[in-house]
Amino acid sequence: MTHKQIFPESWNLNQILYGLLVAYVFLLPIHLNLAIGLFLVMVVLNFANILKTGQFWPKVTVPKKISRPLWALFLLSAVSVCWSQEPFLSAYNWIVVVGLKAGSFYFVLRYGSTGRRSLFLVKVFMVSAGLVALYGIYQYFFGVIAIQDAEWIDHAAFPLMTKRAVSTLENPNILASFLVMTAAYSEGLFAPLKGGKRRASLAVIFLLAITCLILTFSRGNWIALFFVLFVFAGAFYHKAFLPFIGGGLGVLWIGWDRLSARIMSIFSIKDTSAELRLMYMDSATSMIEEHPFGVGWYGYQFAFPDYNFGYVDPSVIMYHSHNLLTNIAAELGIPGLALFLYIMYQLAVLARSIRHREAEPWIRGLACGYIASLVGIFVAGMTDYTLFNLQLGIYFWIFNAMIIALGFLTKDEAKV
Repeated sequence: MTHKQIFPESWNLNQILYGLLVAYVFLLPIHLNLAIGLFLVMVVLNFANILKTGQFWPKVTVPKKISRPLWALFLLSAVSVCWSQEPFLSAYNWIVVVGLKAGSFYFVLRYGSTGRRSLFLVKVFMVSAGLVALYGIYQYFFGVIAIQDAEWIDHAAFPLMTKRAVSTLENPNILASFLVMTAAYSEGLFAPLKGGKRRASLAVIFLLAITCLILTFSRGNWIALFFVLFVFAGAFYHKAFLPFIGGGLGVLWIGWDRLSARIMSIFSIKDTSAELRLMYMDSATSMIEEHPFGVGWYGYQFAFPDYNFGYVDPSVIMYHSHNLLTNIAAELGIPGLALFLYIMYQLAVLARSIRHREAEPWIRGLACGYIASLVGIFVAGMTDYTLFNLQLGIYFWIFNAMIIALGFLTKDEAKV
């Protein structure tokens, strides 16, 4: 029996897989388990599509400046499980986490890389993000399982802060990082578009994201948002300066009692959260000094007890260092950090190039949003490693793939 007999021509698996990819992008921040279920279905159908078409690789060509270090980072992360203190657990985590991230990256390049499909994926992400933000606001004001326990609130340092929005994500800080990403892309897309429903919709989603972000009381992400807005207004859309300043002052005037203590604490190390982050930095730098090639993928938690220095209760599992750069260096070593930073640099250069091409406004806007989102990720990454979260990590690689795809689609429109 031939492949054509098993998979009839009437089965348009490309369209089916794209439809599943759309649902996956929508569900990812709303219900992780359902999204993973869709991903597994996509894996099976993609295998069937490979048998049917004989094609595995996407038609999109990834620039060698990106593909080579990306493959090197991929292989390094795989090999690094060998020197983890728990190689089998690290290998299992690598298969699951890297499988989901690399698979999502591949599916976008393979099935969502045409202009129209990429645009629809962006729209789906924005709608999903808007719903997450809206639910977070509803949750905060109407008391639907808003976070109130001491794990996320230092009641002694912030007596007026009684709850924090968490929406559909794991904790307030992860939600806040997601909302910074949402704000970056919504403002980036807003800038080059003309007036109309699309611009109005982006403005609404942006305002929902900002409002919900405030209710997370996540200081590191507030700072990240400030830099995102500053870069956006300074580099891409100068008209935004006055509205951003006016809006910020308005928020402070309305919520000064609750916000002032949280804002001023940014410049202090008196509360437990800030103190612990400095201690985590000390542990991570010591780990890097003694293990310049890293402690292995997912190995931070197994190595941390040797670098606890009495900071944390030994029974508490410390999964990461609460810092993007030190965590990558601690697990994958200095070579891993260098590869990651080089890839991010090349992607930022590609996004900047796309912004100046004679492409459709939304493509140039997505490039602006991508650059702004990188600013948010790296600034927030100074105080937390939110890319450790599966949903945020997957979205990070989805948008990396999208920038590569749009760079390929618009390469003939690049200005020489």
